Amino acid sequence: MKIGYLGPPGTFTQQAAMTFGEIIVPSDPRELIDYPSIEDALRAAADGKADIAAVPLENSTEGAVNATIDLLIFDYDLHIQRELVLPISQCLLRRREFVHMPRVEKIYSHSQSLAQCRKYLHAHYPSAELIPMTSNAEAARLVERAGENAEPIAAAIAAIGPALAADVYHLAIAAENIQDEANNATAFVALSEKRSGLTAGGKATIAFSTVNRPGSLYKILDIFALWDINMTKIVSRPMKNHPGEYVFYVDLEDYQTKDLADALTLVQRKTNFYKYLGSYFR
Repeated sequence: MKIGYLGPPGTFTQQAAMTFGEIIVPSDPRELIDYPSIEDALRAAADGKADIAAVPLENSTEGAVNATIDLLIFDYDLHIQRELVLPISQCLLRRREFVHMPRVEKIYSHSQSLAQCRKYLHAHYPSAELIPMTSNAEAARLVERAGENAEPIAAAIAAIGPALAADVYHLAIAAENIQDEANNATAFVALSEKRSGLTAGGKATIAFSTVNRPGSLYKILDIFALWDINMTKIVSRPMKNHPGEYVFYVDLEDYQTKDLADALTLVQRKTNFYKYLGSYFR
């Protein structure tokens, strides 16, 4: 099985992809393929170049990954096969020969990781320049290459990322668990073209929009209440090319399969846009 993921190697998403492989195809050989963007990973699954795409969906500190949600709603006919919540332990990574040097002038990482470590960075490196990168792994790779190229700045730079990145890019962990929130975690989803049927005891995700009139959204949400279906998340996203109109991304749990099927049939009739995104286990 080919599992595409948001790369490069050494990211939390690679960790999630590895775990998805162990859960979904424990006995089959697995090939992990890294892609430079969330959209590239989803396109690979849609085009059949990957059997599954593993991408981030939501972080407990920074919130929803809107790029993933928008691509699922508007651009690709993919379905969620599994969800995984991965604890996020951020590490300060440096060249091994400079790991004990106190001076740090520049710190590289993904913008979300920098935000997740804001208090730590302010307390320990208040004068360091924080430089966003496309991924934590790219930041780790930059620190590794600066030393290989004998750049003078190599002694005074660091990256933030997972312990996996230290192994991949031959760096040392200067500090562990530097995220501000002890329970920091990110939800990842495994996506494929396979349409999953409703699963008892699982979770279901849909997207829909309503007419722009008072009470329209309430009428849809009331359907879930009537069938005793628990709505655990609702995210609004702007409708493309329709200023002032929104699509709602909704997670549903604690349902009986027949009740959910009946409720979704009615929701589909009462909305002007509807998309079923999957039923799955966490």
